[in-house]
Amino acid sequence: MKRVKLEDLREKTTKKLLSAGIDEESVNIITDILLYADLRGIHSHGVLRVEHYVNRVSSGGINLSSNFNITKRKQSIAIMDADGGFGHVAVKKAMDYAIDNSKENGLFLIGIKNNSHIGALSYYNKMAIDRQKISLIMANTDPCVIPFNGKRSFFGTNPISFGFPARRDFILGDMATSEVSLGRIFNYSNNGKSIPPNWGVDENGESTTDPNKVKALIPFGGAKGYMLQTMIEAFSGILIGNVYCNNLVKMYNDLDKMRNLSTFILVIESDIFNNIDTFLDTTQSFIDDLRNEPSLYDNIPITVPGDRKEACRIDYEKNGIAISDNVYNYLFS
Repeated sequence: MKRVKLEDLREKTTKKLLSAGIDEESVNIITDILLYADLRGIHSHGVLRVEHYVNRVSSGGINLSSNFNITKRKQSIAIMDADGGFGHVAVKKAMDYAIDNSKENGLFLIGIKNNSHIGALSYYNKMAIDRQKISLIMANTDPCVIPFNGKRSFFGTNPISFGFPARRDFILGDMATSEVSLGRIFNYSNNGKSIPPNWGVDENGESTTDPNKVKALIPFGGAKGYMLQTMIEAFSGILIGNVYCNNLVKMYNDLDKMRNLSTFILVIESDIFNNIDTFLDTTQSFIDDLRNEPSLYDNIPITVPGDRKEACRIDYEKNGIAISDNVYNYLFS
């Protein structure tokens, strides 16, 4: 691993994406979201992905001319057709729209169809937090996870995330419903490291510790994680996109095809049930009380979802972002 200054990594990432023919506005959005992930140690969704995006653009699998059209369906509901464009741009525009339109009725729901990879979901939740709003995001992804008791890919990693603002801090949870994301497997492979046996299975459906032999991921939490996978697929692929699971285009296959992913975004006004001051103070009190709970381990305090990623951000901003040699060589060569 190499440590790289944030601005140096921003410059190299921007240059690579611009060289692929992506417009400057989109490049700035994509780069910002990728660096957000790397700063917080979510390297599976950081600049590791740049090479793939460049390859997919050059193969025709991402539409660089999408207008990301939004159509209002009800007073508090809209649909965006991403038209195969960059998912980062689609979700940022959709989240901006939902945030701007949530005040009138206390909430706003927007679905995105015909989308592509959207990066770390928590970036978009943080947009809502910064405007003192609550948010929930779900997205389907292409098949790479076995169903409970299965042996071959059917579900995607199907991530879910949420954000709550507070008086001083915030709650920000973001997770895949597989034991780990596929990008994390790639990250271990890039660094020549073995993986735990509960992360993935080989071509025979057997557990493996070799990241290069992983053919499918394992859902977290057994049947309970499997239920969440199903729920997220229902709220995204079935409800919004009408394309689900094994009918989706794989991320690293068929680079010339649009992926047809779907995204569910709900933004809620923080004062929908109580006034804003009561809400912010109550959320902050919850955070403080949780952090003050006694820990089983003397040197590991109780944290709130998002705390560890913020600690990582502080370290990386001061000491440089850690990236693998392979990613460094691609971006800096």
